[in-house]
Parts: sequence; structure tokens; C-alpha cells
Amino acid sequence: MKRQWLVLGLLIGLSIVLGIVLGWLFKQSQCQSTPSTLLETHNLVLADSRVPCIEFYWRPEITDEFHVLVKMNNFGLHAPVYSVEKPANTFRVLVVGDSFPQGIQVKLEETFPYLLQQQLGQIDGRQVEVINLSVDSIGTDRELLMYAYLGWQFQPDLVLLSVYPGNDIQDNQIDLEALRYSYRLNRPFFTLNDGALKLHNSVQLAPDLFPDSAVFQWLSGVQVAQLPSPQEDLPARPKVIDRQPYTLEYPVEWGIYLPEDKYWKDAWALTEALLLQFRDEVRLSGVPFVTVIIPDRRAVHDTDWTLLLTEYGKILPDLYQADPTAPGSRLERFLTGHSIPTLNLTTTLHDWAQAHSDTRLYYPYDGHFTPDGHAVTAQAITAWLQDNRLLHIP
Repeated sequence: MKRQWLVLGLLIGLSIVLGIVLGWLFKQSQCQSTPSTLLETHNLVLADSRVPCIEFYWRPEITDEFHVLVKMNNFGLHAPVYSVEKPANTFRVLVVGDSFPQGIQVKLEETFPYLLQQQLGQIDGRQVEVINLSVDSIGTDRELLMYAYLGWQFQPDLVLLSVYPGNDIQDNQIDLEALRYSYRLNRPFFTLNDGALKLHNSVQLAPDLFPDSAVFQWLSGVQVAQLPSPQEDLPARPKVIDRQPYTLEYPVEWGIYLPEDKYWKDAWALTEALLLQFRDEVRLSGVPFVTVIIPDRRAVHDTDWTLLLTEYGKILPDLYQADPTAPGSRLERFLTGHSIPTLNLTTTLHDWAQAHSDTRLYYPYDGHFTPDGHAVTAQAITAWLQDNRLLHIP
């Protein structure tokens, strides 16, 4: 009898192992369905490396605010598995953004792009599919490149750009970004020369990587017209007070709330030019382009702004006169002034936070959305798209 139980136990154990192996093989076959040239081009264009179909646990060591199993798809994104070819009878919404729509602080099923797909359901009998091409630590510049090399190939019916003024404007300006990280990142970046966007990139893409598309041909053109990288010209403030470890007198991003110097003036002008270029590239595909402004948590949770004033007010007294909602409002005025449909989430999120004072929409230290933040955002975007009839069936 003991031998029979032992044999049964071994069989059960083998079946479990076999199931794990088969599941892994199935997952690998999904990864291999992504054309390798797409990932290679991604690495070349964005100077970024996406590893498909890996899984890892992520938990902040100090704050322990969340503990998430992150699952990357066949494009190396925190999103479901995608095929470039659009299935029949499908309405595709393409979301491009940074770490907020990426949402690796929460489960994939809790991210607002995933929830948006569930809530939109169907449009005139066509199944909605939301393609989330969002990557952490990139600004509007590389989001534009992301769309130009890959996004349009998904044949979206609507393109939604997520804009986070908390650091997007800063990240677009190469000197502000270099001061933030202590060195200039080896990545493509744009500058404005006589009002025109110029791309600086050390990588020259091979012509055979470019599909026959007006969108991608624009990228090919700016690559050909690339310029030598300008010399670093770092701001005098914030001052570097220690290099081991690298420490600034205050975070670079607080500059968005201070009187505008030449660096922030350039950052805003560059960001506005990038947004208009994004609009123009989407128009080449003949589909609607909309934007969603995600505010910094200090514009939503009043206590977070108070904490900032307490910590940095003596160093930066101009903060006492600053309005944490101003960057989002400025973006909204610019976008709507150029006929770009725009949803500024500041009021919606702030009002919700006021009504639910015991619940956080943003993690207090990490600064990204909690599951509630993603849920409220998804509901707001769904209602806005529907109420403004932005879901157009071509």
C-alpha cells in the first residue's frame, strides 16, 4: 500500500512539473511570435532593451508599499500578449506613455489600460482591444519615437497619449535630465533649432528596417538629418552637494514649480513641439489623436503638497507661491488651443481623494498609482471618450 501511495505521489509530482514545463514552452512560443526585427529596432531607436516574457517580483526595499509579480509580454511590456496584425472586427485603442500607464506597481489586470479595455467592451459590434505601449523612464520624445517605429503598425483606430507633467517636461530636456541622473544618458534626444525638431542619435538605422509608411519615413528622414550632440550645459541649480553618493540640494523636478529659467523655458518649448509632431504623425494614419494628463500626486493629495513645502520651503521659498495644478493646466491650455482633445484628470482625481480621505490614489513614496488610482482613471477615461464621441468607427 505504501508503495502504491509513493508511486501515486511521484506521478502527481511529475504531472505538476510537466504542467510547469508545458506552460513555460507555451509562453516561449508566444514570445517567438514577435518578429525579432521589431525588438531589434526598438533597441536601436530608443536605446532601450526590452526582454520578452520574463517574470519577476518587485517590492520596494525601504517602503514595502507593494509586492507585485511583473509579467512581461512578447514585446517586453507589462501588458497582455499582442499581435501586430489586427484581428478582424476589432477596434484598437493605442496607449502610449511612461511608467503611469505601464503600471508595474500593480497587477497587470489592475492597470488602467487593461481596465479601459474591459470597460469599453464593444463599439458598434467591434471588440475593443487596448494596446499599451508604455515604458518607464521615457518622456514625450521617446514616446514619439515609440509610435513612429512601432505604434502605427498596430493599425490603431484611436491613439491616446498619456502625459505626466511631473517629469515628462524635464525628461525631454537633455541637460535637466543629465543633472537629475548625474550624467547624460546614452539615448536619442531632440533639440529645437530655429523652431524645428532635430534628432540627436548615435545610431544610424539601416534603410531596410523602415517599412513603407509615411510615419516611419518621417523617422527615417530625421535620422538622416541627425546632428552632432551639443555640449553639456548643466543648470547651476539645483547644486550638486555630493557625488559619492550623488546628491542634489533638491530634486530637479521641483523646478517645474519655480520661476522659469532658460532650461525650463526650453523644456516647455521642446515638449510643445514634440506634442504637435506627435499629432501630425498620427494624422498621417488618418486616426484620432487624444491626450490624457495625469497630474503629480501633489496636485491630488493636499497633504503631499504640504509635505513638500515643509521639506523644501526654506530652500525654495518660491514654492509657497506655486500652484501644484499649474503644470497640468498649462498643458491643457496648449493642447486644447491646438484642437487636440484633452482630458486633464487633476480635478477628477483631487475630488475623489477629497471624498475618500482614508484611501490613496498614489503610493505616498513611490508616487505612482495604487489600484484605486488606476481604477478611477480608467472610469474617467471611459466616460470622457464616450461622452465626447471620440470612439470613431472608420
